Amino acid sequence: MNYKHAYHAGNFADVVKHILLVQLLNQLGQKNKPFYVLDAYGGRGLYSLSSEESRKTGEAKGGIQALLNADTEKAPAAVKQYMEGIKQARFTYDNKVYPGSPWWIAHHVEQNPDAGVRGEAFEAKASEYDALNYQLYKLPIGIHHRDAFEGITAVIPPKEKRGLIFLDPPYEQEHKDFTRLIDLLVAAYNKWPQGTYALWFPIKNIEAVELFYKKLKRTEMRRQLVCELNVYPNDVAVGLNGTGLLVINPPWQFDNHAREIQRFLQPALKVADAPELTPDSATNVRWLVGE
Repeated sequence: MNYKHAYHAGNFADVVKHILLVQLLNQLGQKNKPFYVLDAYGGRGLYSLSSEESRKTGEAKGGIQALLNADTEKAPAAVKQYMEGIKQARFTYDNKVYPGSPWWIAHHVEQNPDAGVRGEAFEAKASEYDALNYQLYKLPIGIHHRDAFEGITAVIPPKEKRGLIFLDPPYEQEHKDFTRLIDLLVAAYNKWPQGTYALWFPIKNIEAVELFYKKLKRTEMRRQLVCELNVYPNDVAVGLNGTGLLVINPPWQFDNHAREIQRFLQPALKVADAPELTPDSATNVRWLVGE
């Protein structure tokens, strides 16, 4: 699987991940107190669905394009808000654009100018950083050429005391990357245990995912919530069976909102020729570790 994100922009995993990000930002904003948001793997911020990379995989057809064609009249609020954000991005740029996570953070800051929200994004790869800085420089988000493994622990705890660290790594070597990311989360949690941490991960090698869960359970981090959505059964060999989001210290009742969001999205993002999934294997929101 090629993890250069331009190949995967707007796919089903992006849709689920970004709607859950919108929900997290909304709930963090409900306390009417300042908070900090960091996207630790910013990418390039905006992606063209007419690019050679996007057209080569066609993954956006089963993601944002499928959702745009779905009936969202009875969708959860975060889904509707996400759809409005897509419309605004396409009005501002062009109708083939797909906004990445830093754009969604900047959009939230822009929509809530008096809420005291401070957004930042890191990107370690020079070419991606240059694109991110160029494309989002007018938006209310700080852009930094910085590596997540060095940068996260350097900027926390933030002056706002509250906030979200959002991690969307490329996962080039799953087993090794999972272990390194757990170590990073533990280091960050030890320095800022009150923070909310959201880590996206692919579901394509179920053995690697189960081992990831076992290692997480062995840490001293509390309140670990896992949100899974699958479009293929785990025993079918495809590039990406499902999408996962680990949320540490989620806002109160985020689990219920995530469950509602994913139950709405899964039928809309369902792959037509995929084997049937049971309701439990299609979406699963559960506490990996409780209080």
